[in-house]
Amino acid sequence: MEYKDWDKKVIANFDNAANVYDKYSFIQKYFAKKIIGLIKELTIPNGEWFDLGSGTGFLADEIENEFINIKVSRVDLSKNMLSQNKKNSEIILWDLNFDLPPNLKNSTLLISSFCIHWLKTPTNAIKNWYQNLVAGGFLILIFPTNKSFPEWKVTCKENNIEYGGGNFPSSNSIKSLFKEKEILLIKNYSYEETFINIYKLFKSIVNTGAQTTLSKRMTVKELKVMQERWPKNNNEEVTLTWDINIFIIKKI
Repeated sequence: MEYKDWDKKVIANFDNAANVYDKYSFIQKYFAKKIIGLIKELTIPNGEWFDLGSGTGFLADEIENEFINIKVSRVDLSKNMLSQNKKNSEIILWDLNFDLPPNLKNSTLLISSFCIHWLKTPTNAIKNWYQNLVAGGFLILIFPTNKSFPEWKVTCKENNIEYGGGNFPSSNSIKSLFKEKEILLIKNYSYEETFINIYKLFKSIVNTGAQTTLSKRMTVKELKVMQERWPKNNNEEVTLTWDINIFIIKKI
């Protein structure tokens, strides 16, 4: 796949996964709970709240359930994902590779969870999001870093197989976008998933629409090698480790 086809493939994969996404998005749900706790500690000015790359709206729902008088607008490039949002949700079909929707005004909270690595130039997008906040507003980013999936990377490297996992940003590349006084919080988490085999692992990625990659598809032979040589725990299960960062940035 060429990079010019990236957007189309990302949209197609998320559209195809929309009906089952909530059933398999365990890590996204886990960190949604973390975000609720962090938001409670913030003093957010009155204004509009937006979930950028909202998917089925799980995080936005959790926020609205916790903060009764708050409505969260959901922005996503997948029509099918947005169709899964609860009735009467404010939804905006929009590709975040192209600036922000023109109606994002008076934004006091912008949240992006597991989204920025799908953008062609995430650093440019993040800088633009920050600039669109009102003074005193907050930008919250939740994303996997380039330290994620060490098991996958090592298995590929040791067996001369092309790595086809996520191309995630480094923590430092995001941190460098902001002045020290603008960064309110950076938290790092390690999150481990286990599967009975790599076939279930890769299927779980497809079930959340997250299989888009510029790498070539693995052959049956390569899959068998991966299953045989992927690191396993004491129960002979394969593991996949995510390195997750949460950034909270305050508009000065």
